Amino acid sequence: MKGDWLGGGGFGLMLGPGLVMLSPQLEYVYKPDLTFGSLVQMGFAGEGVLVTVSGTCRAIYGDETSKLRPTFEGGLGLAMASSLYSSNVGVHILAAGGVDYVYDKNLTLGSMIRLNFAPPLKSMFLTWPMIIARYKL
Repeated sequence: MKGDWLGGGGFGLMLGPGLVMLSPQLEYVYKPDLTFGSLVQMGFAGEGVLVTVSGTCRAIYGDETSKLRPTFEGGLGLAMASSLYSSNVGVHILAAGGVDYVYDKNLTLGSMIRLNFAPPLKSMFLTWPMIIARYKL
């Protein structure tokens, strides 16, 4: 519903480098099919850490009564790395697509593939939160 807040998080992988990833997210429902929010992606490995902090916009498609709905997301923010590429901070741009399963009116479960560009880090990498849970706060 318009005006609601969604809190959620994902667990998955960061590819290129291969890292385990956590991704907490907070979103404001602007319209039933459009949210604005913040996203943190944290990738961990023995050789370093890669973190992105972004403002995002997520569009949800399909019939509102459908249980399975495609989603698309875009964002802009900062990427910070240590040891993986040498310590560095830079601009972060992301584009993503995925699917949400509406479990009930308060909970959705989904998955998404995010294409991340971080030009100052001289890298492009994929993040795949294999499972994302979003709950209406």
